[in-house]
Amino acid sequence: MDKLLVKQCLFHGSWLVFPFIAWLLWRMRRPGRRWLGAAVLAACLVFVWARFVEPQLIVEKQTTLAGIGARTDVALVSDIHLGVYKRDSFLQRLVARTNALPVDAIVIAGDLTYEPDGESLAALFAPLAQSRHPVYAVLGNHDQQAPGPDIDHELRAALQSHGVQIIEGRIHDIGPLRWAGLGDRWAGKDDASFLEKSPSPQPTIVVAHNPDSAWELSAGDARLLLAGHTHGGQIRIPWLYRKAIPSEYGFDRGEEFADTPRGRIRVFTTAGVGEVGLPMRLFNPPTIDVLHLRP
Repeated sequence: MDKLLVKQCLFHGSWLVFPFIAWLLWRMRRPGRRWLGAAVLAACLVFVWARFVEPQLIVEKQTTLAGIGARTDVALVSDIHLGVYKRDSFLQRLVARTNALPVDAIVIAGDLTYEPDGESLAALFAPLAQSRHPVYAVLGNHDQQAPGPDIDHELRAALQSHGVQIIEGRIHDIGPLRWAGLGDRWAGKDDASFLEKSPSPQPTIVVAHNPDSAWELSAGDARLLLAGHTHGGQIRIPWLYRKAIPSEYGFDRGEEFADTPRGRIRVFTTAGVGEVGLPMRLFNPPTIDVLHLRP
């Protein structure tokens, strides 16, 4: 069976939980084994929360990162995954939330899509044109054929038509900081050698999709690497969620330090706002990380 069809069946078929809950409540009116019915009902309610409620939440987390060498405020988001599970209406809400933030820029750390299935990407990402802040982005593995169809060129054109600046392989002097972008690691596009060829006394912030791209950097390349990709496990059941994190080097979410062969790299990974695999989140709602970068 086609994988996309399976995901669509899972996404829409999950609504059957509501008639099942109604039947279960009716069944529990009868005597006998009510404890079993209560346990099944509790499991169903957790499922309803993880499938229908938590993925639609948008929370903000404030983090101050000192020692950057300059002062600026950015909103970091990642893994929007518009397509089979999330629509442009969610992106419209996300843009409205970031518009209300007193930040200097929006940074999108890749994986903007999740099998959009031939839809117009320009229409799907139209809400980004309403951002009142400059938006900078890199692409991720779901945008560059690892896995999924390669929609790289079409996606870049759609984003740029809405004012988004793609910064992969480039260095931008934006205010007191230099910003640089790396392509997706799984697609083999995160070569950071261009940074060594352009040294600068300005503090450099590198944006990548995969936090494992820290292994491409030397200690002098960047004060900070911003990334996504891990979803923070997405369904964050204690101890078990780490099995689902696609990181070779054990990155999770939040601020971490990577001791690489080329030096110690400071990394901040956002848990993202979308879903892949299962259309669910648990103990890990869609998050905008508001980063206060300080000298």
